[in-house]
Amino acid sequence: MTQEMAHFSGIVTVEEDNSWRYGEKNTNDSVSVTIVPELFKTADNKYLTGVGPKATTVYIRSGIPLAKITSGANVGSYGPYDKQATDGRQTKIAGLLESMVSVNINLSGWDVDDPLVGMTYRGDIVASKLPVKPESGAVWGGEFYDVEDDVVEPLSVSTGATITAIKLTKDGTNAINGGTATLSNGKTVNITVS
Repeated sequence: MTQEMAHFSGIVTVEEDNSWRYGEKNTNDSVSVTIVPELFKTADNKYLTGVGPKATTVYIRSGIPLAKITSGANVGSYGPYDKQATDGRQTKIAGLLESMVSVNINLSGWDVDDPLVGMTYRGDIVASKLPVKPESGAVWGGEFYDVEDDVVEPLSVSTGATITAIKLTKDGTNAINGGTATLSNGKTVNITVS
């Protein structure tokens, strides 16, 4: 007599939800950055899809707002934007995770085949459909526009430089003939008087 054993491993749903994108994706709007996978592991799994009690592979969702780490052990890498962070990720949103990232779960923890990922730094998005929505007033880097209900709102604010000092020059007759202006971004601009 043959005995058969059946094991039920459960059903795990993996969602690739790109509804946060508005329109076609540009081909020149992403850069490669290195992420710190452990920063995406939270108690509420808000950054993940495919989570289940027996899942051996989960996915970090695309469209997660990313921020640069500017202090601590992972300086120069990226993690999820978090206004409560203290490692620089609370400062500004640098871009959005371009596509899902596969994470293998094993006895030693999380294993990502390659922590080098694509980060979209500009584009038209539907901010209300991001997998994790930043708080109102969050600072956005790059060049992003929120397009909802046929209304376009810039998310990235590009502030221009201001003049911090002006030095005028005079000719032999004591008439002003030009000079330089020093800007808040450290650049100098020549002034011409005609």
